[in-house]
Amino acid sequence: MSTLSLNRDWLLRGLLAALMLGAVAWLASCTEWVDVEVPLPPRGEAAKNDLYVTQQLVRRLGATVATPTSLAELPPPHATLLLNSWYWDLFPERAQRLKGWVEGGGHLVMYAGDINHKQLKTWLPIQRVDPPAKPRKPAASAPATAKDDDDDADEEDDDTPAPSAAPASSPTIFRPNTPPCHDGREPDTVPASYPGPRQAFKVCAWTRFGWTVRATVAPSWLLQGDDGLWAVRAPLGRGQVTALIPSNLLSNERVLRGDNALVAVAALQAGPGADVWFVTEETRPPFLRWLWHQAWVAVLLAAAALALALWRGARRFGPLATIAAPGRRSMAEQIAGTAQFLRREGPEALLAAQIRALETVARSHVRHYDKLGRSERALAIAQATGLNAEALGLALDKSLARRRVDLPATLELLETARRLLLQRDPTPRN
Repeated sequence: MSTLSLNRDWLLRGLLAALMLGAVAWLASCTEWVDVEVPLPPRGEAAKNDLYVTQQLVRRLGATVATPTSLAELPPPHATLLLNSWYWDLFPERAQRLKGWVEGGGHLVMYAGDINHKQLKTWLPIQRVDPPAKPRKPAASAPATAKDDDDDADEEDDDTPAPSAAPASSPTIFRPNTPPCHDGREPDTVPASYPGPRQAFKVCAWTRFGWTVRATVAPSWLLQGDDGLWAVRAPLGRGQVTALIPSNLLSNERVLRGDNALVAVAALQAGPGADVWFVTEETRPPFLRWLWHQAWVAVLLAAAALALALWRGARRFGPLATIAAPGRRSMAEQIAGTAQFLRREGPEALLAAQIRALETVARSHVRHYDKLGRSERALAIAQATGLNAEALGLALDKSLARRRVDLPATLELLETARRLLLQRDPTPRN
């Protein structure tokens, strides 16, 4: 019985192994393994700068490369400026400054899609020519025929660049979206970009956009293909303007394909001693960082003033000063203090201090006390305290000469009036 069970187990294992081998063989026969080159993604500076390869190429040729982050400052005279920034016209006066720089000897390079800018097309020697507007079809009084639909589809396809066909051995999912390559040439009417016999340029870029460009003056350089102009340069004053029609001809992934690098060097006029500026963005430092760099002293003073204001207005955990314990001085301390005051200041100072003490209390019990005369003050105090108004008037007179024997009575009268006023409720201000 055990032998039959063991044989059955081996039989099941053999069948399972045969099924696995058959599945592997079937999968191998239904699949095809090919080697596909997958481009590595850009790294470092090339991942952030789409013109990094072109700039390195210009540097290798001995030219000086500058990459400012804005057009706030124009290049030096006789330099080359590749302007590909979307927000270079942030300030309206830049277009006139740019025109003056070109007329003074500068070389402006732009993609043809940007030369139709409203601030540039009035003075650039190169203009973009759009195709004539298609006539509108009449109102749909009858159903369109199949032929009309086909014609419309053909017209729409004319403006769409056709992608290059992928090799038959390359799977569709790995087909790169790369532009086709075309043969271009420099006509005999313009000087050749490179010495020797005129050569054909293989330009790998999209070149069909439904529009073209033309120079309003005699061009100084041309590059054309079977479907029209690809690049044109025209003079402006002592300078010149170059327009590139192929899309993104100078980008990292296209400048090294075909003869694009030769076209880029010819368009930029790069060479030993040349000065080439690339302005592809319009950036500004963050406001807080700019403010710190420009006015850090004012920022520190404002911060200190704000901190002081917050400290003074904040809720405090205790009184500003130590509160003295309430208590009464002994009679001996009072007599000793008064004697020292008289010895140091004299009796006149003691009388003036007593008058000030009375007037301080009287201001809160007599309405408009400070506006009253001496006699009126004495009368008001007398009415509030019941004392003699004439005696109070004499006691409040600081200029009156008094004998020493009369001083105690005067001080007693003033102190009595002060204490009687304190016993009354203060007079409302209003």
